[in-house]
Amino acid sequence: MPESAVTIPHPDFGIVNYGVVVLYMAALIGVGWYISRRGPEGTRGFFVASGKMNFFIVGISTFAAYLSALTMMGLPAMAFGDYKLFWTIQYPVIIIPAFVVTRWLVGRYRDAGVISVYEYFEQRIGVSARLLGAFSFILFSLARSGLVLLMPALAFHIVTGFPLEATIVIMGLVVTIYTMLGGITAVVWNEFAQACIIFTGATISIIFVLTATGWTDFMQIAAEHHKFEVFRGGFDITRKLSIWLILFAILDGIRTWGTQQDMTQRFLTTPTTPKAKMSVWVAALAYIPFGYLFHFVGVALFVYFTVTPDPAVEALKQAERVDAIYPYFVATRLPVGLSGLVITAIFAAAMSSIDSCMNAASAVCVEDFLKRFFQRNRSDRYYLNAARWLTLIWGLVVVALALSFRNIPSAQVIWPKVISVSTNGILGLLALVLWPRRIQGGAAVVGFMASYLVLFYLMFGTTVDDFLWPVFGNATCFLVGLALSYVLTGRGGRSSSWQTRIRT
Repeated sequence: MPESAVTIPHPDFGIVNYGVVVLYMAALIGVGWYISRRGPEGTRGFFVASGKMNFFIVGISTFAAYLSALTMMGLPAMAFGDYKLFWTIQYPVIIIPAFVVTRWLVGRYRDAGVISVYEYFEQRIGVSARLLGAFSFILFSLARSGLVLLMPALAFHIVTGFPLEATIVIMGLVVTIYTMLGGITAVVWNEFAQACIIFTGATISIIFVLTATGWTDFMQIAAEHHKFEVFRGGFDITRKLSIWLILFAILDGIRTWGTQQDMTQRFLTTPTTPKAKMSVWVAALAYIPFGYLFHFVGVALFVYFTVTPDPAVEALKQAERVDAIYPYFVATRLPVGLSGLVITAIFAAAMSSIDSCMNAASAVCVEDFLKRFFQRNRSDRYYLNAARWLTLIWGLVVVALALSFRNIPSAQVIWPKVISVSTNGILGLLALVLWPRRIQGGAAVVGFMASYLVLFYLMFGTTVDDFLWPVFGNATCFLVGLALSYVLTGRGGRSSSWQTRIRT
């Protein structure tokens, strides 16, 4: 619902809680300023920390970037509602994407000596594949960042009455400033701290509920309402079922860690390839318990508001703003100071995604466009300054997008469509990149375009569940690209002359 459609009493958030939030924002900027004072290390320092980061810190930051406000607010909302623990079946299978990425991708990207993963796409197929990957990532990162910035700001506005526009602008400027000052080093260290805050906030919330309800009553009420249901059997392609969620989780995990610049860029921030692989495993193994933790928060909220009914919660449910129930609980039930800390954790979940996207989008612009097409052979200082200005530009664009999204019906409703449109075909393109024989560039482009024809047909011409959209879309990209390359070259893998000329 538009934010104007939600009307609940605004609690007094209090000067102490506001003080906690302000101190947190100031600390983020302070980290960026401190890192910037240590002296510039060029574009490799700004984008990949010159390969000097600790693998554990990088792994936790990667996991934090994988989280977002869509996680910290969305997962409790799902568990609170009819989905119960349905989504939790995906977490153990995250091990599969981690294995694929560490086995076949991390070493390739590092050995190729690239900063942008899409440069590797060009090395393997041609400039067309590089441009497809780069444009898709920029579209994805901007749309995601705008929605991720909007969600906690909107919830904070609904709960406290603090102006929505001001919240969006303040959050957007803070994350832009520290990312512009400190680059990926500031991003990684701030995300590490944010992960700690997020864990603390969720744990505090659960302890408070269990203290209020008691463990026995908690388990009894949750069981009576079937809140621990996980599995949904069957093979109906028009319904959200466990088998489709597992398939989606595997494919989306490989796409995220294998093709998404804000993730792949981190593979280069560690000193060695084994350390980079270890960082991936840290991220994957950390995400599993966190996913369960946030679902348990949703179950805890359901039990708490069943025991202590609240008209405001019913109003949020009627307005389809269930994702605001967790911030409302925090602001109205937790003690002063702690509520400010947990609200800060919600902001941290948003910022840990946005800062990564902004730094990665700047890297893509510098590496895939500025250096490749427009300003070749300039000094590294020139590219470093360009990266910082681009970070500022992306920050302003993200703020503008969040402001423009503020009256959408629900971020949770449009998010699956946004991610489907902006990432469709990328995993199929990666499969073509990794194919043993070189794929013809034009064939890859045709396969990529064909994947969108399939996607739009599924979206508007069928009732196939959105879990399966990337399955059909990526399969189309790969199969059409491979088959056409075979037809054009006679062997399914020979570079055309125009590709060779472009690369040289």
